[in-house]
Amino acid sequence: MAAALAEYLPDQAIRFVDTQPFNLRTGGTTSYDGPGEILRAHPDACGLKRYTSSWSANMVLSGGQAVYRRMIDYAAGLIGADADVLVTCHDRIYIETAMLHAARRRGAATVLLQEGPFCAIGHGAPRSRLLRAKALAAPLATRLLRVLPPMPDYGMAGHDRVIAASESYRARWIAAGLSPETVVVGGIPRFDPLARLRDARPAGAPLRVLYLVQPFAAHGKVDAAAAHAVERVLAAGLNAAAAARPIALTIRSHPRSSGDDAAVLRAGLAFAANEDRGAAPLETVLPEADLVIGHYSSGMLEALLANRPVVCVPVPATAFAEAAEAEKQTWLTGIGIPVASTAGEITAVLARAGGVPEAVDWGKVGEEVGTVDGHAAARCAGLIVEMVTRRVTNRA
Repeated sequence: MAAALAEYLPDQAIRFVDTQPFNLRTGGTTSYDGPGEILRAHPDACGLKRYTSSWSANMVLSGGQAVYRRMIDYAAGLIGADADVLVTCHDRIYIETAMLHAARRRGAATVLLQEGPFCAIGHGAPRSRLLRAKALAAPLATRLLRVLPPMPDYGMAGHDRVIAASESYRARWIAAGLSPETVVVGGIPRFDPLARLRDARPAGAPLRVLYLVQPFAAHGKVDAAAAHAVERVLAAGLNAAAAARPIALTIRSHPRSSGDDAAVLRAGLAFAANEDRGAAPLETVLPEADLVIGHYSSGMLEALLANRPVVCVPVPATAFAEAAEAEKQTWLTGIGIPVASTAGEITAVLARAGGVPEAVDWGKVGEEVGTVDGHAAARCAGLIVEMVTRRVTNRA
């Protein structure tokens, strides 16, 4: 996105602010090789201490609204006094809303660029006891006691412009209360490379299988026992398939994964698997895959867009902590790709890999991803440039 903006505005300064160090579960930094200055935001700089893995608990223990005010001041320094537009892909957690408050204080416009598919416009009821308790406590903390600022729904933080992936998402945001003039359609820039990967070769021998690991148990999104049970079923299915035909399996870790989230799978395999730590973008490894297996990762959708056969091994619906998370899997299992819940079904799908392709509902896919033609970055950059030009003109 930044590279596309630089082509439109070669003389405009671009500043990349990395808020990944505020991620309470994984920490780390964002890998960024785009143009412009890179700044890393650190919790210690504004007095936010990590006592637990809960954003809200840490905010309260660090001073609540007082630490949030320091966070806004800190964000204002990161943004700088001369910013025209702040572009973000997410706008719910405290560092993100602090950045938005700071941008408005500086007189900059804000643009939300939809981060990808499976975005919840509004959130369903939580299922786990912990999340239900947090949902009940939120109004008390934000409205009555006012010890914490509220968390807006995705895209609803008061942006000057929201760039949606598709017309379907635009309609959902408008239905949620955004004005039609605010929401425009641009597509998903990070899917641009997938448009160049449509020529997949027929599956040969060995069958190259790519498994997409999701740290859903470690991140509290799925019950750990259920996640491990699914991994054992997957191992049994892969073992039976490998006994019938040569299989070259690659286990790809999630880029934000910490710990060994596929340990149960590895322990159950009767053959050696290759390792991909997830450092390189998915589109760089898809050319070496004949078939992709996952649960409800957006990477499965990327593989499908790159014309790779995809298999969903679903997690039991009752294992999800949030309804919105479960809905991603429900969507994937309803677009026409093979769904394999047992070891026998996994073996059967792998046995016929390379045969007749699945009948995918591309209309339904288009509602999630918009147009994938390799030009989304240019479209979105043009929509952001309009905001920059407007600000520069008004300032003059």
